[in-house]
Amino acid sequence: MTDNTGLANSNSIIATIENGKDATQRISIQYLREENAFVTSGIRLHFDEREILIPAYLVIMDLRRMGAIVSVILEKLSQAHDRDGTFEYVPQFDALDKTYTLAVYGDYMKLSESE
Repeated sequence: MTDNTGLANSNSIIATIENGKDATQRISIQYLREENAFVTSGIRLHFDEREILIPAYLVIMDLRRMGAIVSVILEKLSQAHDRDGTFEYVPQFDALDKTYTLAVYGDYMKLSESE
């Protein structure tokens, strides 16, 4: 069952990332069947930024890598928020010997592996 945002109900949460400094800042990762992708839930709520969409094939290839990437992004969001600073998603970055891109994709920032 999905809600009006297209996200599946809480039974589809596959992971949760909690800010070690502020336990109220909890981001979940859910499966979005319509996109065959995983999406974050909570970034807009806590930081007023776009959620991140990760195609399922990237998660299947390396779940730990995707978790590490999302964690780093969340850490940067949290640091900017704590300083009352601004945050912008970077269009391209390197992580664990690979290059990735983040691009606007509807209401999301879509994570892709750079070719």
